[in-house]
Amino acid sequence: MNNQSSIDYSLITQERTAKLDLLIHLLSNSNRAVVLCGSSGVGKTTLLRVFQQRHNESWQTYLVHGKADLSFEQIEARLIETIPDKQTLAHFFDLQAEQHKKIVLIIDDAGSLAPYLINTIMDYATQHPVLKVVFVLTHDELAIKHHSDSAIEDCHIIEIPPLSETQCGDFLQHLALKSTFKIPIHSITDSMIASLYQKTHGIPANIIAFVPMLALPKKNTKTTGWFSYILLGLLIAWMVLWFLSGHNMPSLASLTSLLKLLTDHN
Repeated sequence: MNNQSSIDYSLITQERTAKLDLLIHLLSNSNRAVVLCGSSGVGKTTLLRVFQQRHNESWQTYLVHGKADLSFEQIEARLIETIPDKQTLAHFFDLQAEQHKKIVLIIDDAGSLAPYLINTIMDYATQHPVLKVVFVLTHDELAIKHHSDSAIEDCHIIEIPPLSETQCGDFLQHLALKSTFKIPIHSITDSMIASLYQKTHGIPANIIAFVPMLALPKKNTKTTGWFSYILLGLLIAWMVLWFLSGHNMPSLASLTSLLKLLTDHN
């Protein structure tokens, strides 16, 4: 993981850092909108959060959460919130362009938007090149929008893939170093990583959700196995005593005490 030491580990892999660099490049040099695509929980929002932290000072970013009743007028109102009084949005765009600045509109959960709204937003951005738009979608949502909003076919697509099994292990070790999760680093084995990868499909959000179960104390299977043999031996001994005593029931007091002692020790 040394080759990742210079990056924000919230991006997890160098490949994701490259995706961030690609996003910045496209927003800097293209007039086309960008679709950030990937499975739910794969890290799209995390990548955008890092983008907002690192973006060029000459860029202004606006984050809008998509929902079914979101209108174009509400999106405009979100953009107007930060501009000086008595200044129209069109005039604000012109001033930003003259100063070689950019306005980045990020629409998270864009799959929730009403049909045709993406078309409207992209038409608006075409009229105002200073406005750059990023839509965040899952693969299924992107497929649906291809049918309802044909303009999305003109977008650049940046796909965020799940982690590989090796990357899953690196991520788990990173989480183990955080006091929040309390996973003993020595307890992370290849078999644990393989099992975790199979159960989470390499989705970081799924891995994080699974971590509390990995942090639970494990039963001492070796002690449990010996306890079973001892219990069986005691039962056999008690049955032999019962047979030798002429089927007279021997006292269970000593047996009960011993069993309690073994149980407490286990």
